[in-house]
Amino acid sequence: MNQSKQLVRLIEIAIMTAAAVILDIVSGMFLSMPQGGSVSIMMIPIFLISFRWGVKAGLTTGLLTGLVQIAIGNLFPQHPIQLLLDYIIAFSAIGVSGCFASSVRKAAVSKTKGKLIVSVIGAVFIGSFLRYAAHVISGAVFFGSYAPEGTPVWIYSLTYNATYMVPSFIICAIVLCLLFLTAPRLLKTDKT
Repeated sequence: MNQSKQLVRLIEIAIMTAAAVILDIVSGMFLSMPQGGSVSIMMIPIFLISFRWGVKAGLTTGLLTGLVQIAIGNLFPQHPIQLLLDYIIAFSAIGVSGCFASSVRKAAVSKTKGKLIVSVIGAVFIGSFLRYAAHVISGAVFFGSYAPEGTPVWIYSLTYNATYMVPSFIICAIVLCLLFLTAPRLLKTDKT
C-alpha cells in the first residue's frame, strides 16, 4: 500500500473513531440502560471502516473507540477485566465484520442489491453478535448481582444485553444497507 493511501486510511480511522464515540455519547443521552449499554448507531463508523479497509482497520477503529471511551470516562466501571470485556474486546470485535469487506464491495460495485443486502446484514450480524457475546460474559460475571431474585445470571445477562443490542443491530443493518445502496462509492478506497 502506498504512503498516501495508508495516510488516508489512518485519517479515516481517526475520524470514524471520533464519530463512533460521539454517536455513542449522544445516543446514551436518550436511550441509556441502567447498568450500561444503549440503543446506538455507534457501530456504523466501525462497520464502515471495516468494509472500506478490512479487518485490521476495523479492529483498530474498534480498539481506539473503546480506549477513547475509557479515557473520557464514558463508561460504567466495575472491574478492570469488565472494562477489557465491555470496551476493548466488545468494540474491537465489531471489526471482524471486515472479513466480509470483499463481498460487500463486490456486490456494491456490481450493483447486485440482493447480494449487497445479504453481505451487509451478515457482516453486521457477526460484528454485533461478537460485541453482544463480550457484553453477555461481562454482564454474567460482573453484573450478576443486578439479576432479579430467582433469575439465573446468564439468562439475565443474555436478556439485558439483547434489549439494546438487537435494536442496535437492526438499526445499523438498515442504515448501512440504505447507505451502500444509495452511495456505493463510499466503499471505494481508491480515486477511481
